[in-house]
Amino acid sequence: MFERILVPVDFSRGAFTALDAVGQIPGVREIVLLHVVYNRYPSKDPDQVPAKVQIAQIELDKVRQRLEMPGVTITPVLKEITGGEISTVIFQTAAQHAISLIIMGRRGTGIIDTLLLGSVASDVLRYGRSHLLLIPTPFVYHEKALKPESPHPALFSHVLVCTDFSEPEISVLCLNELPWIQRVSLFHVVTSGDTVDGIHTAVTEAEQRLARFQDMFSGHGIPPRVHVAVGGAVEEILSFSRSENVSLILMKSAGRKSFLNVLIGSTSAPVARNTTTPVLILRNTPVVRNE
Repeated sequence: MFERILVPVDFSRGAFTALDAVGQIPGVREIVLLHVVYNRYPSKDPDQVPAKVQIAQIELDKVRQRLEMPGVTITPVLKEITGGEISTVIFQTAAQHAISLIIMGRRGTGIIDTLLLGSVASDVLRYGRSHLLLIPTPFVYHEKALKPESPHPALFSHVLVCTDFSEPEISVLCLNELPWIQRVSLFHVVTSGDTVDGIHTAVTEAEQRLARFQDMFSGHGIPPRVHVAVGGAVEEILSFSRSENVSLILMKSAGRKSFLNVLIGSTSAPVARNTTTPVLILRNTPVVRNE
């Protein structure tokens, strides 16, 4: 469950799109709003607050007021830095507040734009310990629910679970972290095979393995379906998500650098860059508060 959420805010449209996604997630107890001010030439007077910091404080408080929700603590955090990496500030803030989920808009200025497209993106995707939800901009939530009793029908109405069968299995992570999802498509891509028979065998084996996960979701009252594709992983994920109108693409990071270099570098990052669907990266690393 995502009880503590961190949203980096740069006051762009992308940031506000990410903020809109917060209301889709049940069980939230605390939201941390992070804004980073880059000031290469800080004042030598410790009592003098730079004008852009004052403006940012005012704008951040407006965001806090806009986001107010019953029973949810909203904590604005403004960090002024003179250098270094923005990802470092994000990681430090996430550790200090024991953040379980970071939500970001995919387009924007400053933090948000750099996070997806530059070196900070690589750091957050590869080495972050919190789950990461990337929301493309613009993204419009649909009001129609598949199950009227579900409190959050849009973002979790049809989740595409992309598995390569590595441990920990993403289907298990999904049920642990997202027990409220409405419908799931279990998806695997066969990316290699020396012969037609070899490919056919790989597809059959994948379907059999997915069938076991299918039973697991059915047992939790979540309607599942299974699909095995043949081709390039990125292209097949993007194609399926478009044709089936999925509401969320779910992928995995196990937090191991060698594994991340393959999964995040070759699959998750290109999918996140090229899809118009929200992408959620699940981690299998514990959240530890840094006091």
